[in-house]
Amino acid sequence: MSRIAIIGTGLVGTSIGLALKAHQSNLEIVGHDREHARALDAKKLGALDRAEWNLPAALEGASMVVVATPLHSMEKLFAQMAEFLDPGCIVTDTATLKGPTIAWAEAAWGDRASYVGGDPIVDLGRDEKPSATLFQGRTYCVIAAPRASSGAVDQVLRFVNALGADPMFLDPIEHDSYLAMTSQLPAFLSSTLMSVAAESPSWRDGQRLATHRFGAATAASLDETDELVAHFVANREVLKAWILTLRDRMTELSELLDDDPPGLRNALGAAREARASWRPGEGPDPEKVPVEMPRARDQFSSWFFGGLGGRRKRP
Repeated sequence: MSRIAIIGTGLVGTSIGLALKAHQSNLEIVGHDREHARALDAKKLGALDRAEWNLPAALEGASMVVVATPLHSMEKLFAQMAEFLDPGCIVTDTATLKGPTIAWAEAAWGDRASYVGGDPIVDLGRDEKPSATLFQGRTYCVIAAPRASSGAVDQVLRFVNALGADPMFLDPIEHDSYLAMTSQLPAFLSSTLMSVAAESPSWRDGQRLATHRFGAATAASLDETDELVAHFVANREVLKAWILTLRDRMTELSELLDDDPPGLRNALGAAREARASWRPGEGPDPEKVPVEMPRARDQFSSWFFGGLGGRRKRP
């Protein structure tokens, strides 16, 4: 029986376990979490066969390890995992930044393990519950480290398919730039807007006029502070470039308020049209944008995790 270790059994990690169990019951899943009670809860839900409080015990004998912890804890965790990974092990993760995680993985493990990073694009509401269908039909970014074997990439693709997600292959620099624009910049703006409002002398009374629009615009400021800082700092050069671009555009639009109201209307109209045409989770027509996909994609429907118990030699 193949063994998978899930490190981090929050919403994402538990949902991964549930999805894998729903896809193939003949798979041993071991879970570990710094908060052992959370791992025990995941086991009660059926996401895990065993909950281990000890990290080395959770990693022992695992052919694949899925790290589903916050980004700010990953560098230290990767270093702690190093001596306990089985040689040739495949490691993937769910972090939303890939440049830093690739660097941490290669520094910690060298050739001992193959790291193929992942980033599931899912909407995680604050009241979301673990579910076997959390990833169904969602984009799942796959970004392999330079040292990762083709066999490791194949296995991670089958893993993504087992979750019911659609793989999207990206360069780490490209991925992290998209992430800065679509996730980090909105979060940065959310906290900035909340700060501007709260520091205003009129906020005490003005907040009574705030509606769901203000609430939606500032919701990301409620995210865990250490995690926001870790994301912003780890991707700071790209994020700063987007901030400067946004600053320049806002300056241009503010000048139109006095100088060119028709120009402002055109700019706002173009933004409205762009927003109306956006479909979350969807990309351009694949027939119009050819993408070279790894050969493993053709094997998705024929087998799942075939040969995971054995090691493929690095090409």
